[in-house]
Order: sequence, then C-alpha cells, then structure tokens
Amino acid sequence: MHVISKEPFEEAVKRYPNDSLAIRALYRLVRETDFSSPAEMRTLIPSLDNFKYRNKWWVLDIGGNNLRVIAYINFVNKRFYVKHIATHADYDKLTRYYRENKE
Repeated sequence: MHVISKEPFEEAVKRYPNDSLAIRALYRLVRETDFSSPAEMRTLIPSLDNFKYRNKWWVLDIGGNNLRVIAYINFVNKRFYVKHIATHADYDKLTRYYRENKE
C-alpha cells in the first residue's frame, strides 16, 4: 500500500520508544503489502477494527496492545494515512471527540 506519510510513525517512535519496534514493523508491513480488503488485512493484523465515527477510518492495536493506530485506509486505491498513534487513554479521548463532532 502507499503510506501517505512516514512522519506519524517517526513521531510515535520518539514519543513511545518502548514500542518503537512495533511501530516500525507496522510501517514496513503496510508499505510492503497491498491489502485489497479489510478481511485480507486482518489475516496479518487481527486487531483491525472499524472506527465507527468516521468513514474508512480503521483502528489497529500494536506494541502488545499498548498503542492504537487510527488510520484512513482506502483499500481500492491502496492508500494508508495515519491520523493518530496513541495510547489507550488518548484513544478514549479521541473517540469521545469524534463521537461528539460528527462529520
């Protein structure tokens, strides 16, 4: 897939050094694999789940479930754009924000 920007991954590596291997591994996996559907992506990333407050946004658990990645994923055009890489506590705040501020 085409990862729109590597910057969110690099920022997350600095912010969460204990999970840097998992962050970099996700970047490589997504960049090197052309997933054609959520079901196909789930074969390698079982935690993939729909982020129900935004269209085509998905959530992935990484780092032994320490972090959550929220990304816009367009499976048809093979685009992967990270919106947030956050701890579970920050994810809960983001979820609350997006639930209250609909598209």
